[in-house]
Parts: sequence; structure tokens; C-alpha cells
Amino acid sequence: MKPECRKCKHFFVTHDPRMPMGCRAYQVKSKQLPSIIVKQANNGTDCLGYEMKPHLKPKTKDLNDPSLW
Repeated sequence: MKPECRKCKHFFVTHDPRMPMGCRAYQVKSKQLPSIIVKQANNGTDCLGYEMKPHLKPKTKDLNDPSLW
């Protein structure tokens, strides 16, 4: 699975026109998506620091919770 940087909690926009994208987990800033830089540096291994942003995670309800009934 290829990680999508824009959905990762470590991704940020630097507002630097020369290096507009960054990754806090790997402390990287670049023109390309950080996952591409990490893959090149790790001999083809995908980013291991990917974590989906909390607001994008699917919300599950516990149907055994009495407050729902």
C-alpha cells in the first residue's frame, strides 16, 4: 500500500516556494511528496511512519453501548 502523504498526520505545508511539502516524522522538506523521498532513501521501502489523520479515520460505533438504545 502506497501511503498518501496528504492524509498523514506528519505531513505539513512549509510555505517555502522552493520546498513546499514536509514530513515531521522523517524531518524532510522537498518539492516532491515526502513519501517519494523516503522511498528513494530506503532502497524502495515505503514510508513506515505513515499514520492517518484522526479526522479521516473511520468512526465505528459500539452497538452494545446502552446509550445508543
